[in-house]
Amino acid sequence: MIADIGSRELLAFSTLARMSSYTLAASALGMTQSSLSKKIKELEAKLQVRLFDRTTRMVQITPEGQEFLQHAARFIDQLARSVEDVRARAAGARGRLSIAAGPHMSGNMLPPVIAEFAAKHPDVEIVLYDSQSHETLSYILSGQAEFGITVRPIDMIDHPQLDYQRVIERNVPLMAVMHRSHRLTTQADVTLSDLRREKILLLRRSSAAAQLVETALAETATSFDNIFEVSLVDTALGIAASAYGIAILPGYVSSRHREDILAYRPVRGTHVRFHIALQFLRGRSLSGAARHFAHYLQASQNSSRISP
Repeated sequence: MIADIGSRELLAFSTLARMSSYTLAASALGMTQSSLSKKIKELEAKLQVRLFDRTTRMVQITPEGQEFLQHAARFIDQLARSVEDVRARAAGARGRLSIAAGPHMSGNMLPPVIAEFAAKHPDVEIVLYDSQSHETLSYILSGQAEFGITVRPIDMIDHPQLDYQRVIERNVPLMAVMHRSHRLTTQADVTLSDLRREKILLLRRSSAAAQLVETALAETATSFDNIFEVSLVDTALGIAASAYGIAILPGYVSSRHREDILAYRPVRGTHVRFHIALQFLRGRSLSGAARHFAHYLQASQNSSRISP
């Protein structure tokens, strides 16, 4: 019988107890007096307790009813708070946001987005798993991270356990990244011929960024003789900042930590097409906080520009 007692019956009971009048309580609840009377009688039958003493002139709560009222009030209050909380979570105002992302994205693209989101959503707990790119997948598959943020070549084969929500699609040139003292910084852009005489910093083929560069160079049938390979984008940027060579990277790459040292020049005649996407377990719905974070990320990418 306990499972048969619903929130509408408890609300009817507490309203009648507060107003001590079927007329006033029925009006407040938007129902007829007969419907209210029926609900109260049904509740009493389920509880097997008399909740009100009734006369032709008044309604008075019984001692057992008074005791039950305290429990009913707590239940109604908790239910109201639960409804408010779940709606706030669905709206992205509360909850937990657990993100996995590779080192360059964690260190450059995400910090301003996280800061802005946190300032406007102070009741959302944010957890960032900044990891190597191959480790990002394990955080998602294990459920530690609700989603990962990835740069995906347009033709990348989907992972069988993941779904993807595209945040933004870009078509940008390759970028030559060099020390600001390099002679090529006097040009608005550079050509592949300009770069043939330089030491070229390339990424080993272990990331989406490396695949994008490889594809773009293959489309132009370009190869370089003097190559220095590294595994991480930030390593390539650091070496370029030391004037040891010129890094060839996708056009979305930048470093907030070396803006006064590095110069970015588009490589004429090249292009890379990619998505920035949220990746998450297939069949799982993203939380309200995650959906709102995607909007902030999209807005940041729409407003950002690669500075030469």
